[in-house]
Amino acid sequence: MNDADCGRVSGLVLQQHHLVRGDALQGVNEPVRGRWYAIRSGQFKSFQADQHGKPCITRFASEGDLLGLDSLDLDRYTDSTTALCDSTVCEFSYPQLIEAARHFPGLARSLEWRLSKQLGQQQELGLLVRCDYAEQKFAQFLSHQAWKGGDQNDHVPQLHLALSRKEIADYLDLTHATVTRMISHLQELGIISVRYRQLRLLDRPALHQIAAGQHPASKGSASTASDNTDHHPAWQPMPGIHLLSPE
Repeated sequence: MNDADCGRVSGLVLQQHHLVRGDALQGVNEPVRGRWYAIRSGQFKSFQADQHGKPCITRFASEGDLLGLDSLDLDRYTDSTTALCDSTVCEFSYPQLIEAARHFPGLARSLEWRLSKQLGQQQELGLLVRCDYAEQKFAQFLSHQAWKGGDQNDHVPQLHLALSRKEIADYLDLTHATVTRMISHLQELGIISVRYRQLRLLDRPALHQIAAGQHPASKGSASTASDNTDHHPAWQPMPGIHLLSPE
């Protein structure tokens, strides 16, 4: 959009919400009120309770994503959304935004592009969660995060993962120990480096190989046995995997 259209969109912001880690943007059974939110900075998770009352993460969202699209036809929210780090969102009225889009094409095109892209991302993430193989599932998740949040022209993308390893494990239907093991293994192969929650993708092609179900060549010749908790019997464990104690 041009500067004029951007100015018009800014004028449609009802208010900005500044949240810190753990703050709730919206909760289960709260009225929707025809609102949606654009994430200006930060990261969020949405979750629902399963039949046993355990929270199940349904989505991660970050800068540029829209929140609330799946609830616009509901009276009340069916999930909760909380901030994973210090975050800012802009609150919009859905009816006002749609009406404004009728009068300037730039906003309409931007909304169509964003909605189409976000739907595609949700479909991709839904497929990876159903993947049978832990290594492939985890590599697809990291590839998606790098594609979504990193500069595609950057040879060494750096990602800030505000979500914890346990949150990643819950989302991918893996164990915390398995996610820790995957991170350790990818570091041993020189594919990623991790310091606290800063992750650098050092070898994008190798990560894409694993995401496609292939095994990149290991830098070391040592191989250890791997548990079969998160593996299909036909899936051969990657060399060098070892189980770390959860942090």
